[in-house]
Amino acid sequence: MNLIVFAGTSEGRQLYEFCAGHGIEAVFCVATDYGREILPAGNDKLCKLKIRVGRMEREDMEEFFRREKPRLIIDATHPYAARATENIRAAARQYARSAGIGGEVYCRVRRETEAVREEAGAEYFADMAQAAARLDETEGRILVTTGSREMDVLCKLKNYAERIYVRILPNPEILRAFLDRGFLPDHMICMQGPFTEETNLALLRQFGIRCLLTKRSGTAGGYAEKCRAAQAAGVSLFVVLPPGEDAAGCSVGEAQERILRCLRERT
Repeated sequence: MNLIVFAGTSEGRQLYEFCAGHGIEAVFCVATDYGREILPAGNDKLCKLKIRVGRMEREDMEEFFRREKPRLIIDATHPYAARATENIRAAARQYARSAGIGGEVYCRVRRETEAVREEAGAEYFADMAQAAARLDETEGRILVTTGSREMDVLCKLKNYAERIYVRILPNPEILRAFLDRGFLPDHMICMQGPFTEETNLALLRQFGIRCLLTKRSGTAGGYAEKCRAAQAAGVSLFVVLPPGEDAAGCSVGEAQERILRCLRERT
């Protein structure tokens, strides 16, 4: 079959393992070399997977789809990667129209999240800009666990280099980008998550953190563990809420069933 999966998340890794284990031919798209490195190795005898590395805009995606002629395009990008999802969805639908493909070719994987409760000392924000503005009114050290995409917003905080500790992926390019913007080397925590409550608590205490900035990233992102650690340490919790998710999104298991169904339709 012709299958394209936009990965780079834990859900993408699960789909990669599934396709490798079932001998399903597919192209997995990741934005960076690091995204390629964290994909698990497939079975040499069964694996028919290709990995494409590099960011794409909508026009690039449309050209890529015309060349690969997929029957199914799965969007397993991060729930906060709203622009990527918008581009993938639009490019997939344009491709389906131009190729005369009936039915829905696009499938959005929805991240499974636990029930959300109002955590003690927590404040919730629609986006990073709102969270940063509120943090600018606080004092003390901040641990940021929201990734690297919103770096420019963080730089608007007063004394950001002294106040902010950033936990990021162990990616040299990401580290260099933060250092180039004046973040201090001993404030950079390069680790691959998700993390246990104990690890989060140890970091909060070691660096004397007063505020923890996170995203509501669900089970896969270790959200509950961060919340419990913040409460145990007496740290103020600042949570950036995810953008609105497509109600038609599916779970990883449902995406796997759709892959198998599409495969049966082709045989």
